[in-house]
Amino acid sequence: MSVEQEVIHIPELAKLLGRSESSIRSARQDGAYWLPPFFKQGSRICWRVSTVRRFLQECEEGKHTPARPGRKRQTPPTLARVS
Repeated sequence: MSVEQEVIHIPELAKLLGRSESSIRSARQDGAYWLPPFFKQGSRICWRVSTVRRFLQECEEGKHTPARPGRKRQTPPTLARVS
């Protein structure tokens, strides 16, 4: 009988997301938008499996998109508006 872990660490998250362990560590330090929220158990970084799945579902729905830097573009002038 196999029991699924409720809490996973960096190696398991890397396999789940298809990323390397070093990219997960770097993203956590940089605060990347594509990384699910984590918590610490002592000195270990942890994720709940349910939180990761919910986060991935929200990403599919477009809720975790990065903020685009800069100001919004204005519509370019047209000949109809100039004259």
